[in-house]
Amino acid sequence: MHKMSNLEYSFMVRELQFLAGKHFSRIRKIRDGLYRMKIGSSEIICEPGVRMHITKYVEEAQPHDKFVEKLEKELKNAKLQSIEQINQDRIIAFNFGGLQLVFEMFGQGNIILAKDQKTITAYRFESWSDREIVPGKEYKYPRSSASALEASEKYIIVSLMKLPVGKEYALEALARLGIEEKTPGASLSGNQLMKLEETLRSIADNAQPLVYYSEKPVDYSLCRLSKYDYPAREFATLGEAADEYYNNFEEPDPQLEKLKVRLSKQEERLGLLQDEEKRYRECGDFIYANYQEIEQAIELARKDKIKTDKKEKSFEFQ
Repeated sequence: MHKMSNLEYSFMVRELQFLAGKHFSRIRKIRDGLYRMKIGSSEIICEPGVRMHITKYVEEAQPHDKFVEKLEKELKNAKLQSIEQINQDRIIAFNFGGLQLVFEMFGQGNIILAKDQKTITAYRFESWSDREIVPGKEYKYPRSSASALEASEKYIIVSLMKLPVGKEYALEALARLGIEEKTPGASLSGNQLMKLEETLRSIADNAQPLVYYSEKPVDYSLCRLSKYDYPAREFATLGEAADEYYNNFEEPDPQLEKLKVRLSKQEERLGLLQDEEKRYRECGDFIYANYQEIEQAIELARKDKIKTDKKEKSFEFQ
């Protein structure tokens, strides 16, 4: 399943700016790890660690849990003042005055409600060496991992992954310039690095949301990706493209995946048997082509006129 990148969240935040000034209406739990929030008349779907976008699909909600109840109580009719992406990272903050609803969309993801910079509640409570998400404790954003493009002895893709774009767009920039992803960064010229930055900038500046199809949607992106030969359809917004993809995406059937693994093993076994059959056939052909000599050898063996060496797998005539 497609997990949204830093660059895609940047575009999504721009698309959601029209919500500023509208009021929080409700939030619903669709299933574990999937929530739908209504601000004004717009429904926003959020799957921590995977995606966030406006949706036109309204699925049946589950009964409230304590997390949803707390969010609704604290945010009831609160006015949304702004939406921002934090440190160009996969962190989206909805600011409701003194209240802040933060979506941490990296890793497994999290949703945190903070008031005056202290955590009120969260989808999951966590603790690290430099910060913690615990009720009553100060809420701090994760340290930014974004940095400028620097050449090093590491593969160039490693350096590009530190930029706030996402792996797919980093790979696309390399593909457009004919640079292998495992090329050591230090081996690239200053001109090549400059062109890489220009290509990434061009991808962002000329963004056009697309969905790729093979009968059903198989992926989406902000630009035409070289790795796909699928036909693609353009969408007016990234939110519409994401909505089309996720609502038609089919999770792999675990049973089918098991059958595929079993089939792969059977095909491997069949290959071994076919190789064995070939060897036996070659032995048979050899025996047929040298039938008289072999008959003579057998006859001599019967008369004990052949000395055999089982260890060396050889024989000699007496």
